[in-house]
Amino acid sequence: MSDQSSAMQGKILVIDDDPIITETIEILFDSDVTVLSTDNGRDGIALAAEEKPDLILLDVKMPDMDGYETCSELRLNPDIADIPIIFLTIKNESTDEATGLELGAIDYIAKPIVPQIIKARVKNHLTQKRQRDELENLSTIDALTGIANRRRLDEYLDTEWRRATRNKYSLSILMIDIDYFKSYNDNYGHQKGNDCLRAVAEAVSLAPRRPSDLVARYGGEEFCIVLPDTELASATEIAERVRQNVAGLEQENSGSPEYGIVTVSVGVATATPSSDDFNFDTLLELADKQLYQAKESGRNQISS
Repeated sequence: MSDQSSAMQGKILVIDDDPIITETIEILFDSDVTVLSTDNGRDGIALAAEEKPDLILLDVKMPDMDGYETCSELRLNPDIADIPIIFLTIKNESTDEATGLELGAIDYIAKPIVPQIIKARVKNHLTQKRQRDELENLSTIDALTGIANRRRLDEYLDTEWRRATRNKYSLSILMIDIDYFKSYNDNYGHQKGNDCLRAVAEAVSLAPRRPSDLVARYGGEEFCIVLPDTELASATEIAERVRQNVAGLEQENSGSPEYGIVTVSVGVATATPSSDDFNFDTLLELADKQLYQAKESGRNQISS
């Protein structure tokens, strides 16, 4: 694959009521880019929320809901507010362009479109989006274990809490702590301790099985799993898989008087968001209390 084609990888959404424009863009990008399309703003907002495109090409003049209104609505949804938007329109006066840019668009292309120009601009914006995403990913990954870090965990919890509130479903959290990890570090050294953290992170990551389940390093030897749309019974089953996976490593820990191997304790908490005085921080606290209970009850077990 050439550097040019790899730079063009991505997904764009065209919201335009002119089928000729949509067809032209689909032909223009062929297999280089996935092109999604719809002819109205309302469906475009729904499609953007579902597909999370890398870039939106948005017509200004559409019936019922024009491009400016559509752009404003897109910016109100935190899940898709950061998707770059390019306006496509027959309007080309500076005041119209200023309106679009003030609403958060990154570019403004006047119709009739010139294929070479629109392809070059889309290519540039997709490349910039990919670079921003790569930087963002680096800033949200724990360098030692390769899983999500605390920053990513907090962001994801905020997003999923709001989604659970809208959809009225349960959100579950698992708090996980390596038993006797201080003794492990003291006995085997910090390098072995780091190796242990990486091995446990991998074992923990194998327990949840959906793309929407997030595994993160909470800090030190603690990990956290966020389980959207998950009831307590299912969360408890996943917690047991976590416990078994880590015990199954059979990694020696002479500092563990009960088991002699590396084990974890897991606290489980579930809530369905319903009021302003209960938030995801409260849910984290509940999971942490359950973790403390598992520790107090003998370690290498779960508490829910």
